[in-house]
Amino acid sequence: MINSEVQPAGSSPFFSVIIPVHNKAEYLEKSLACVYAQTFQDFEIIAVDDCSTDGSLEILQRHADAGKLRLYQRSVPGPGGYAARNFGVSKSLADWIVFFDADDSMLEFHLSSFHAAIAGNETLDFFCNNYVMKVGDKDVRKNMGIRTGRYRRIDGLTFFALNDFVHMNSACLRRGLFDSLGGFPEGRYKRGGDVYFWVKMMTSIEEFFYSDKVTTEWHLDNSFVTKCPDNLTVHPLADFIEVEDPKLDRECDIQLRRIINRKIIAWATEKKLKGRQCYRDFPHVSLKGLGYENMLRMLALSMPASIYQAFVAAKRTWRAG
Repeated sequence: MINSEVQPAGSSPFFSVIIPVHNKAEYLEKSLACVYAQTFQDFEIIAVDDCSTDGSLEILQRHADAGKLRLYQRSVPGPGGYAARNFGVSKSLADWIVFFDADDSMLEFHLSSFHAAIAGNETLDFFCNNYVMKVGDKDVRKNMGIRTGRYRRIDGLTFFALNDFVHMNSACLRRGLFDSLGGFPEGRYKRGGDVYFWVKMMTSIEEFFYSDKVTTEWHLDNSFVTKCPDNLTVHPLADFIEVEDPKLDRECDIQLRRIINRKIIAWATEKKLKGRQCYRDFPHVSLKGLGYENMLRMLALSMPASIYQAFVAAKRTWRAG
């Protein structure tokens, strides 16, 4: 590890904002600017360069020299940026950790929203804000129907069974909770390791706080990790129960299996649309919590690729009409 940092003096900041960077020079100035513009200013920025080759390191160095962030360099890149995030957390000074991807955006009240929620719910360890996924300038997805408030473990698992209501940029958690969970899974997954971590966290906590206010934007067009076809294997959650052995009651266990089924089938669908085989995904689907809709999706995925793609195209045309 190489680092160039000036250790800040005085009391610890309230938040540590962890930013992993791998070849994000095109977006860095804009993404850093929206962090600097936060209305709540008691935070530090820890940037971890993951072997960038496009000038990202030089941009980060200028900001570090100006005293705006602490910069670290990793000598070996880690898939998915998970190792970089873990390293950033290990260097953090705050009790509260916020993650931010270097090609996305946060609105100016992102941190102030977390701060207000923490002040009103001091016993909780995890907080989540709503986010929007953007393709170009178009908002294509945000969480709907989850109102602001405190929720139980079963609620979080149920939400996740329907939608990825937690995103890397939308989460804030206590440093102690992150450490107790062992951080993000390093070296195992190129994609999906964040979902693995959020599901693991959700099986471990009793309660959390959610705000329905959108405070971050995930720019899907900028995400090489999501778009790279080499990162699309069997979803990391396929071996979650075997590896983690979560101790859950029956209701939570069913919701966990619904989450796993949803993610496995979603990745299998993505492969099928790309003309790739997905038969290796099916053995990881659990009959418990499968549901009628996912059962039909699996049957459709069993079609030959050409027929399936024609079926999907016809379905999209019908919905558009």
